[in-house]
Amino acid sequence: MPPLFDTSRIRMNPRDETAEVAHRLNFHEGLPSQAADVGTPAFIRAHLIEQLMVRLGLDKPDAHALVDAFFEVIMQALENGEAVRLSGFGCFQLRDKHARAGRNPKTGTAVPVVARRVVLFRASRLLKFRLGSAKSHR
Repeated sequence: MPPLFDTSRIRMNPRDETAEVAHRLNFHEGLPSQAADVGTPAFIRAHLIEQLMVRLGLDKPDAHALVDAFFEVIMQALENGEAVRLSGFGCFQLRDKHARAGRNPKTGTAVPVVARRVVLFRASRLLKFRLGSAKSHR
């Protein structure tokens, strides 16, 4: 039986700068740092990797590569303009926002807001039901 995914792309020692970096799946590279939301606990990628290690019996590099590859596939599909539909979970879609006139709430001055693309997520009915936010059927 072939492996679930190609493990030859895994870099074993992430601190070794001389090692060949076969994958370019670092999501945070080149992005501005974001302020931490102190009051709300978050389920982060590291927790997802730990859960895969426990539930599937993967070692850490394999679980890390699986998570990175999964998100990379989703990002590539979105970059190509495709909607990503995950049955029983939800749908990620791109929406184009037109340029518009905005207002700085602090000063009240008009500020132009440039056109941009945003990612929308719509939860499936199953996810809404599990979260308790499904509307009751009449």
